[in-house]
Amino acid sequence: MKKAWMVLAVAVCLIVPAGAQEPPPPAPLVVAQFLGFTDSQGEQFRKLLQDLQATVASLGEQMGPRRQRLEELLNSEAPDPLAVGAALLEIRAFEQQARRAMDSYHERFLGLLSAEQKEKVQAVVQAARLFPAVRAFAEVQLIEPPR
Repeated sequence: MKKAWMVLAVAVCLIVPAGAQEPPPPAPLVVAQFLGFTDSQGEQFRKLLQDLQATVASLGEQMGPRRQRLEELLNSEAPDPLAVGAALLEIRAFEQQARRAMDSYHERFLGLLSAEQKEKVQAVVQAARLFPAVRAFAEVQLIEPPR
């Protein structure tokens, strides 16, 4: 029952418009406040997020020229299938590294949490699954659109 109320509360937050037009607080702060992080958890979360962002940025920088090279290969008059395949495999390897980094980030994040905090995360995951329905209901004028 507690989980159902939590899901409903999060869904309502997505639907109910904010009173003031202030810029929203930074997402990491919202996460930390919502989960009730201790100072230690907040610091560990900040570090995890910074590490993820640095890893993803580095992989993106490395992938950019490879994607450009693939595009050049594909746009040539007679694309070399071996070169195209090799370029695709290189790009795929970087994408897999990014997925592994994201999976590691998620695992390490969950490792920071108490059982109660994990329940809150699960409630947010469930609410996210409702979001397409919320948009659809708003689109057919059954509810106010989320803001």
